[in-house]
Amino acid sequence: MDISKKQFAINSLWKILEQFSAKGISMLVSIVLARILLPNDYGLIALTAVFTNLSDILIDGGFSTALIRKKTIDEYDYNAVFTVSFSMSVVLYGILFFIAPYVAEYYSSSELVAVLRVIGLTFFFQAFNAVRNGIVNRSMQFKLLFLCNTVASLVSGILGIVLAYVGFGVWALVFQRLVQQFILTVLLFIKVQWKFQWNFNFDRIRQMLPFSIGVIGSSFLNFLGGNIYNVVIGKKYSVSDLGYYDKGNQLPMQFSLYTFGAISSVLLPTISASQSDLERVKRIVRKVVAMTSFWLIPLMVGMILVAEEMIILIFTDKWLPSVRMMQYASLYYLATPYMLINVQVFFALGYSRLRVKTEVIRLILMSLGLFIFGFILDYSINTLALVGAVIAVLVSIVTYLEVWKLIHYKMSEVLGDMWKPIVCTILMTLTIIFVQYCLQLENIMISITIKLIIGILVYVVSAIVLKVSELKDILETLFRKNGHE
Repeated sequence: MDISKKQFAINSLWKILEQFSAKGISMLVSIVLARILLPNDYGLIALTAVFTNLSDILIDGGFSTALIRKKTIDEYDYNAVFTVSFSMSVVLYGILFFIAPYVAEYYSSSELVAVLRVIGLTFFFQAFNAVRNGIVNRSMQFKLLFLCNTVASLVSGILGIVLAYVGFGVWALVFQRLVQQFILTVLLFIKVQWKFQWNFNFDRIRQMLPFSIGVIGSSFLNFLGGNIYNVVIGKKYSVSDLGYYDKGNQLPMQFSLYTFGAISSVLLPTISASQSDLERVKRIVRKVVAMTSFWLIPLMVGMILVAEEMIILIFTDKWLPSVRMMQYASLYYLATPYMLINVQVFFALGYSRLRVKTEVIRLILMSLGLFIFGFILDYSINTLALVGAVIAVLVSIVTYLEVWKLIHYKMSEVLGDMWKPIVCTILMTLTIIFVQYCLQLENIMISITIKLIIGILVYVVSAIVLKVSELKDILETLFRKNGHE
């Protein structure tokens, strides 16, 4: 399967629209809920995320990624993956049901028992979706994902708002997530034509196991590194502090990973289709780095500049402690998509264990950062957020060094792909700072509107002057007529 530049652009656009619609709706719902609920409610949900994120890794087992990468595939592969995924979901839910009281006692929150046991039902939906997600991503049916996720997010979001409004508290968030996964499972069951058959073949699992072990090992290490902060903050500081931390991460994460980071999902099947041609792989990666830089750098820097106004305007001033965390999270999620691009190169070329190596480095750095700044020096939660951002930058550099060895992507080429967006962003930043200094506007709505308009204008004009090709590519993709090359 040879994937053209046009196909990659169109599939990337559908994937971005899928993430933007589903996560965008979720973000709008979360904004409404944040104005109704308390930081403690979000802190409880952030604690449950530790278990749901772990279940994602163990239930999938790296086999969905293996399905995408595998050159030839049949019903035996799908049936084997489903059997493993469903069996794991049963085991994990049993464990979670049993340990829920001990987790609640550890965090001194009796309500957490029922919350964990109910939200753990999503494990079964994850198992049912594992194979169908693999099928959809393998065939690059991102338009289908766009429609299914949009419907699921919209219906569950409305339900969550209604429940929060009538006083359900944290349960509004719980039922919102449960219903979202249920609807998504039903829609994928209807739209993706695959039927389980009782013909399990262990040899198929054994064939995928070496690659899957690398995926699950790296994902587990990534889970530890990504969730260790939630565990420590929820215990050492408070559940409310964890709520502030979670809310500070929300907008940067939504706009980074769930929109422009969607390109990396298209990257895996695209590179897998060209894995024998390293020069072509390099060209694809360079294009993705350039496109990601064009969108991501000004977006994350812009969020740093207007963080306080965004928090007050969107979430209300009761969330002001999240401002500094949001600024550091913007740096974190500026670096993370580049790391994800590099990781997709590892997976597509069959070097999943390189991800394990880089995740071990990340986990060591995260643990040292927490131990030194959180326990020995006893710094604030804001400092921990900054440490996490710095580590994300370092890990992105480490993953790049491995990609450089694989496809000979030189640093001079990386800088060549990124320098124009960086220059445009610097000009944008200086202009916004100058405008803020001159005007000194007190009205938050007027202030953020002026900054956004001026920032976008300066960035686009700078991109035109510097002849940034990604701007032309985006316009051509958006306005290309159907069937027109």
